[in-house]
Amino acid sequence: MKKLMNAIVVALLLACFCHGVWAADVSGLVQDGMRELKAEKGSPTLLALTNATYVKVNGRTTEGYVDVIQEITGCSIGRGNLLFFHRPVTSPLKVVLFTKETKNGVIITYDGENTGTAKVKMDGDKATTPDGWKQIWKKIGPDTFTMVTITNAWAKGAPYDFIKCSEFHNHLCPGVTTGYQIAQFILERYPLHKGETYAWIACPPWCKDDAVQILLDLTPGKKSLFVKNLTAEQIKALPGEKPTDSIAGVVVVWNNKSNKGKAAALRYNWGKAWQVSEVTAEQFKPKGGKKNPLFWTSRIKCNWGLMPYLRKPEGFVRVVKEVEVTPQMYTKMTVAGINPYEVIGLTK
Repeated sequence: MKKLMNAIVVALLLACFCHGVWAADVSGLVQDGMRELKAEKGSPTLLALTNATYVKVNGRTTEGYVDVIQEITGCSIGRGNLLFFHRPVTSPLKVVLFTKETKNGVIITYDGENTGTAKVKMDGDKATTPDGWKQIWKKIGPDTFTMVTITNAWAKGAPYDFIKCSEFHNHLCPGVTTGYQIAQFILERYPLHKGETYAWIACPPWCKDDAVQILLDLTPGKKSLFVKNLTAEQIKALPGEKPTDSIAGVVVVWNNKSNKGKAAALRYNWGKAWQVSEVTAEQFKPKGGKKNPLFWTSRIKCNWGLMPYLRKPEGFVRVVKEVEVTPQMYTKMTVAGINPYEVIGLTK
């Protein structure tokens, strides 16, 4: 009777938001994936990962699939085992089922006309070796880094807010981790008081800024996140700048009532990040770039190496210059064409 009721619920859900045979096909593939993985509905060791809600199928939004996935698998946002990854609306729908104990996964794809499945071993530890990475890449393709990093971060017990940063960024990489650590540092070192707000000048930008954006609710649209690149000459003018110790950005704590604030330029210690992950600079920036498996394996290795330090930003993040900020300085720091580090007197 219970199985019959579940089938009726799934059918009703499909009827509410879908049309045609394809919706039932995807539902059936999710059910087949559960059987393939020998996974029980509601198992805490089962993860569902999808780009539903972001993508469209045949011009329709895909939020309805979330209910179908949840009903069939028992995974849910509240249990922390129904996760998402960001993709453009034009991307095909994808659903990944993954089991923590075996690291086996089933990937379901629907592009608006055709459906497909693939069973893959997505072991994040084996993906830290070139051979292991190549084996997984052959079966998954361009989504390999996204699927391997998010599923295995979940399996390793990553904090939910950390995973939310990875969902938005559409994968987990050391750059996202640096942003998570920077946000923790800001919250600890510069807690907001009544009437105060944060602003973040991402200069130069890297993946960190997506994590800062998510955790501190800072966006370009709200004029609280500003993105600026630096020329080679401007980087050379920064004291102490080197590959193992990079300038990361400027946090501004602004008091709207007093109309003044405080700015702090922050650095990130990549040397220590590589050290705790047992990764070298040469592996992190290998010849051939992304075509070299070391590019990916070193980043995955760094992901796992940095996880114990997610909420221990000290030793990785530090203040190199702190100044009081006037309204005129604040405007100057944030407008186009002006180096914020010159405004606060950090450059040579």
